[in-house]
Amino acid sequence: MNSSEPVRLTTDGTLKQDPLFLKGGDEIVYTLLESPVQMRLMRLKLSDKTTTKLHPDATTNEFEVTFTADAANYAFVQSRGNLNMKLVIREAATAKDAVFDPGGGFASVRRPAFHPKGERVCFAIPATNGQEIASIGRDAKDRKTLTAGGINNWPAYSPDGKQIAFCSSRDGEFDLYVMGADGSDVKRVVKLEGMQARPCWSPDGRRLAFTWNRDGNYDIYAVNLDGAGLVRLTDHAERDDYATWHPDGKSVVFVGERNGKFDLYSVALK
Repeated sequence: MNSSEPVRLTTDGTLKQDPLFLKGGDEIVYTLLESPVQMRLMRLKLSDKTTTKLHPDATTNEFEVTFTADAANYAFVQSRGNLNMKLVIREAATAKDAVFDPGGGFASVRRPAFHPKGERVCFAIPATNGQEIASIGRDAKDRKTLTAGGINNWPAYSPDGKQIAFCSSRDGEFDLYVMGADGSDVKRVVKLEGMQARPCWSPDGRRLAFTWNRDGNYDIYAVNLDGAGLVRLTDHAERDDYATWHPDGKSVVFVGERNGKFDLYSVALK
């Protein structure tokens, strides 16, 4: 492997998802399954490992948070039940919200990603021919379809905002793709046997970390944009998933399952 032994960052063992770094790598925000009926956004301060609630008064399920590069704006999925999942776009300083509501039924928004400069938010949403990736403005208006055909999921803007990485079943299995931020020039990054999911850009925009279900087990890998340089970052009999790159590019944080418990771990890259 091209990484060190994982270092455990949390110890409660509760189910977690979608970690990402804030404040130059000093904090991590993630989703916690607080109870069987409550998903909550949490903040981990790495200096002393303390955790706090991002929205202490929230009573609805909130998950899959994404921030602009300066953290001035962020977005998250909010669920009030009945399969209705709205996209909330919030101004951090004022807590002013813009809400994109796709309606009930199976029209739920998933996996939002904020453009680094805050210009737009892209996300996955069901379509007549599967699931498409679309985007809206910061005011939750001006919806545009970016790519469709098959099941498309897990969009992620590149650090410069010019590209979007995502995974798609358009050619059979879920493969890793990259396209322009406007949906143009779709290219498959690499062809691998088994499902790939949840791509995350390296800070220099040259590599992608992602989850690969290889031989029935989920682990974290990384690859160059041209498909070369594939390396394995985790190797464990239980699940490793939800990778996010540290802003200095020297480590990757992920959710690791150990003895049926789920915590955040960090691996230093060699």
